[in-house]
Amino acid sequence: MVNRRISDDVKRIALWLKNRRRDSDHKICQLVDFSLSTLYRTLCRNRATGDVTKKLAIGRGRPQKLIHSDCLYLLRLARHKPTLFLDEYSCRLEEYRDLPVSLATIHASFKRAGLNVKRVQKLASKRNPMVHAAFVRRIGQYPANYLISLNEVSKDDRTYAHLWGQAPVGQRVEQHDPFVRKRRLSMLAAMALDRGIIAARVVEGSFTHQTFYEFLRDDLVRFSYCEAIL
Repeated sequence: MVNRRISDDVKRIALWLKNRRRDSDHKICQLVDFSLSTLYRTLCRNRATGDVTKKLAIGRGRPQKLIHSDCLYLLRLARHKPTLFLDEYSCRLEEYRDLPVSLATIHASFKRAGLNVKRVQKLASKRNPMVHAAFVRRIGQYPANYLISLNEVSKDDRTYAHLWGQAPVGQRVEQHDPFVRKRRLSMLAAMALDRGIIAARVVEGSFTHQTFYEFLRDDLVRFSYCEAIL
């Protein structure tokens, strides 16, 4: 059997049986389940080096371009600004660490670290964690069924265009979609716990201050008043 890794413990057992001189070489090979030539090579290696373990290969494979500290530097860059391109990472390595590295090497380093390409989730730049925490603390004083959530959505001819697709390697994913927005519709809905949507309004275009106020006055408040009477 070729290309089978044999444990060093099994080889030591074979040598112990050989030194005991009670079994023949063929019997020893049957007991430890390897060939006669493997037994002779193990004997020669043990006589030459004093052990059955093979020497570790020195210089096997190509030397790594990036060491551990360089990979950590790349990960810190990716954590600080995750939208950088690979050529920007390459420029940073060459400028600050004097390492001219290919884009494929950087990509392989990210892949080994468990990083992959994802769509960017946009967050408001003016978002304040302290103000957000204060709002959560204040709103948490009320029961959940007292709260009404409002959500505005819009739709036009470009809304249902797909952003991802499949194609053979080296080819683009092409699809003819409208680039003109044309007619735009916006909907504002009020949702309550265990009730679902309790009020909604659809307008052409976007909601303005006046249309939003009319929705609160004519739809939401009137619905709540009717519910209170019933």
